[in-house]
Amino acid sequence: MRIQRKRVLVIGLLFALVVGLFPWTVARAADPMTVDSLTGPITQNEINSFKAYMQTVEPVVWPNTGSMQGEYAQGKSGENIKALGLMYELTGDTAILDRMIYFCDVLLSQRNDLLPAPYGQRTVWTNTIAPVWPGNNTGTASADSANGDPVGHLAYCGKLILQTPAIWNTTVPVTDTYGHGATYRQRAATFVNEADYVVNQFILPSLLDLSQGNKYYFSAQSPYMTGAIMPWNQQMMISYGLQNLAAAHAIIGDNPTLVSQYDNIVQTNLNWFFSNDTAKQTYTNSKGNTTYNWGYNPTLLGGEDSNHASLDVAGFYRAFLSGRYGITASMMMPFANMYADVMMRSANDYAGRVDGTDGTGHGAPTTYPRNGNLFLAALRPDMYTTLANASLQNMTSTSMATYSRLMWVKKQLNQGGSASNLALGKTYSASTTWSASYAADKAFDGSTSTRWSAASGSLTNQWLSVDFGTSTTFDQVMVKEASFQRVTAYKLQSSNDGTTFTDIAGTAGTTIGASKTINFTGVSARYLRLFVTSASDVPTIDEMEVYRMTTSGGSDTQAPTVPTGVTALASSSSQINLSWNASTDNVGVTGYDVYRGGTLVGSAASTSYSDTGLAASTAYSYTIKARDAAGNSSAASSTTSATTLAAGGNAALGKAYSASTTWSTSYPAANAFDGDTATRWSASSGSTANQWISVDLGSAMAVNQVIVKETTYQRVTSYKLQSSSDGSTFTDIPGTSGTTLGASKTISFSPVTMRYVRLYVSTASAVPTINEIEVYTP
Repeated sequence: MRIQRKRVLVIGLLFALVVGLFPWTVARAADPMTVDSLTGPITQNEINSFKAYMQTVEPVVWPNTGSMQGEYAQGKSGENIKALGLMYELTGDTAILDRMIYFCDVLLSQRNDLLPAPYGQRTVWTNTIAPVWPGNNTGTASADSANGDPVGHLAYCGKLILQTPAIWNTTVPVTDTYGHGATYRQRAATFVNEADYVVNQFILPSLLDLSQGNKYYFSAQSPYMTGAIMPWNQQMMISYGLQNLAAAHAIIGDNPTLVSQYDNIVQTNLNWFFSNDTAKQTYTNSKGNTTYNWGYNPTLLGGEDSNHASLDVAGFYRAFLSGRYGITASMMMPFANMYADVMMRSANDYAGRVDGTDGTGHGAPTTYPRNGNLFLAALRPDMYTTLANASLQNMTSTSMATYSRLMWVKKQLNQGGSASNLALGKTYSASTTWSASYAADKAFDGSTSTRWSAASGSLTNQWLSVDFGTSTTFDQVMVKEASFQRVTAYKLQSSNDGTTFTDIAGTAGTTIGASKTINFTGVSARYLRLFVTSASDVPTIDEMEVYRMTTSGGSDTQAPTVPTGVTALASSSSQINLSWNASTDNVGVTGYDVYRGGTLVGSAASTSYSDTGLAASTAYSYTIKARDAAGNSSAASSTTSATTLAAGGNAALGKAYSASTTWSTSYPAANAFDGDTATRWSASSGSTANQWISVDLGSAMAVNQVIVKETTYQRVTSYKLQSSSDGSTFTDIPGTSGTTLGASKTISFSPVTMRYVRLYVSTASAVPTINEIEVYTP
């Protein structure tokens, strides 16, 4: 409850000042984070160096910044939260999650409506004390799209907790200074609910105008960019919050309508970029690769500056990784080609704009890669080593954002790809050669200053091949025809014996040019051949590189590990939402198959799935299998079950409500029946026993199921359901008593005809507070 939480916050601030723990203490000096190797799996030493460094970095609080929204958007505190989340996803190390929770605890404490004056309780341009992180430190509080990032941080942390059911009921080691909840599940509920609150109290009603088909425009009342179209980098901020909230609610299964609302907004604005070229340009760059050119906002079709482009790329990549919006690797590849072929002019020279030109300010050239672009090396591994070396100082870093993104790419390339050119140091041959100076090996020596050339007069059916020595999986080949661009038709071929070659599907083309990246479904073979069908003159190839990206060929026979932590939760009379912990694989998990009662009913790319079209009031059981690109499937997970809700919808909506006591007018009984888990009823201060909350259904009806959601504070220690025909005399409903409720309790029983339904809380560890009660009929 917000009044109570303000009291907790003030006490927490005073306590922290007294014991010297408040985050504006001076951070301890730390050794930089260490990278042991650019190849192979992430090492324990690398994880430990990150964990040691993160303990020395503190989240910023007032008065140590002039803009709280800026600090937690593109500032270090915001970038550090994203880094912590990314490293937790990479390692599963709960110490990293705990540090992220600590940062998010502090972040939430700095919100304007929760923080005491003078830095909090300030009137915003909405003429209210709005739930925002201000962009200034005095006077009327400014607030704009940068508030999307703090929302995203809270939702991201909440989602990561929710994806790990095994820890839900465990107490968080981080002191609950601000009353956000003792257990991981309670912390997640607070973060998600409070993020929703900002979205629904400020971002949607005040900041945005979504009237143009859900596209992001600033509202007419926004003093910042009034009524204007939202720039891409700021769209990424808003979408970061909404997509993580959608994912979190999908796991909980508490509000499918809200999930659809958030997802539809994000999808619309992603489609704005990807679906056609009305908001960008797509072209073939000088090296023959498909490339994007875009501007600061959807009305500008080129020349985005490198600073904002880095933020754009990171945002699009986050949406790609979410797996929710149909973005594929091929849709992301033109970003990677833009950076590798257009902006990256050398290891220490990067263009100031995405079209390869230079400007001033944010558009000035840099001697280093901006770290949002580091993700792209997972798509174009040929630039990984260059970007990594340019970003590190003697294989170390003091930027958590840079370090985490490099670790992400390192793991992706180790699991499903190789940052190393697989063709180096092998055996080579060619159909013909011009002379010994232009032998086949010159095209595989890592240098574009040497080259292979076919014999004089040989213009057709010439080839160049590499023998890997053993069957090798690869799915990307780069061919560099830098010196003389003569090829007019070509294809790639594979062989296991060096004699019989098979065309690799999707690799045929006409021109190669200075550099051509050819991506295809993974192939496992001992030999790879570039076959030049025709050329305008004697073909000459400067360099040919071979990589393994994210797909697997036929040589992989190891199955993924079994999915664990499978949970099922009914969200309606026809839908059950499933979630589980991610599996691992020697190459990489590509998806999961969902079985209902032993029958395959669907597949998912991520660790959640919604099974729809089910019968009401029916129990269903599920198992999950993980699979990889080679078609290997894990054994089935342990079975989990859930029962769909009763038909007819929630009968408690729009009725009359009452309660034994209430904390204040902000927490009335009606809050527990409004369909929104962000609001709640609370009993009065000190009332911990014999409290109740009831609904008058308006007329007698048969009821057989009640769902109680004690999301924010899980305090009830004994309860029962009761029915009544007159609202005065209540009778216990058999089989409905229990001890704890938790985040969501579904109570099913034999149908009872009643007009009034009452939840009777016999005892509670503190003042009971109920977020939602739903009532269903057979």
